[in-house]
Amino acid sequence: MDEISRRRVAEATECIRKAEAYLKTSIIKMKFKPDYDNAAMEYDRAAVCFKNASQMEQSRDAYLKAAEMHKENGNLFHWAKCNECAATICKEMGDSCGTLKYMDLAADGYAESGSSDSSAMALDKAAKCLEDIDPEKAIMVYHKALAMVQETDRSRMAGGFMTRLTKLYLKLKQYKEAANMISEEIEKYMEVKEAGRVGQLTVALVLVWLACDDPVSATESILKSFKYEEFEISEEAKVCCALISAFESGDNSRFQEVLQQPILRSMDNEYLRLMKELRACSELNGVNDNGNSADDGRNDCEDLK
Repeated sequence: MDEISRRRVAEATECIRKAEAYLKTSIIKMKFKPDYDNAAMEYDRAAVCFKNASQMEQSRDAYLKAAEMHKENGNLFHWAKCNECAATICKEMGDSCGTLKYMDLAADGYAESGSSDSSAMALDKAAKCLEDIDPEKAIMVYHKALAMVQETDRSRMAGGFMTRLTKLYLKLKQYKEAANMISEEIEKYMEVKEAGRVGQLTVALVLVWLACDDPVSATESILKSFKYEEFEISEEAKVCCALISAFESGDNSRFQEVLQQPILRSMDNEYLRLMKELRACSELNGVNDNGNSADDGRNDCEDLK
């Protein structure tokens, strides 16, 4: 440990000493209750000093002590804030369990104090930490965050959570769950009249249904989007029709050619990976893997309109 770090640790130790002194009561000094406010402030200062000295465990513990002081004082917002700081330290330490534990506590504290936006953002941070190591748990956290923002009508924030959930479902190849989430997101963007996103998401939904070998549901998804007038004349609508037509024809060469269209090649990586796996499989026997005839659900673009 260098000289600067030693000074910071010494400063943190002094802050803890002061915090403990604030908690002591004394009949002689006429101090009958602990001073939780000042104790919390000193523990918070100690946490910062420990962090600057790269003493992460001690920093985390100091934040948790500060949280305890705020809880004793009935200040749920600052209790949540200190738990969030502890979670951030855990993340830097590579402690995913600690990150989730304290971020979840922070989210609950923010919600109880009436700050639903802060609660949702805390859950967002927790879920992002889990995406690579435990995507199933990340999905659970995102759903909790989504439910919270939907209650407060935060459309843009809800859309962000839906997008993250869709990507996780695609990563886990849970295509029907992904399709349901995309459908829900399309409805949200129809409500706020964002034609561009409606078109992009409808293309994504068609791809996901084709990955399920379900051109009938893909066709139904286009029909729903056609209720939004601007979609009918869009390039996305033409691409959707071409995808379904080529898939149902069983002509894989034609289908792969459609997949090379610029609108599709500019999609997010999750969809590019999905497209690499898509095949018009019915070209061999006229029957899809789920037993549906290739003619079932077939419609021209004119029929769809």
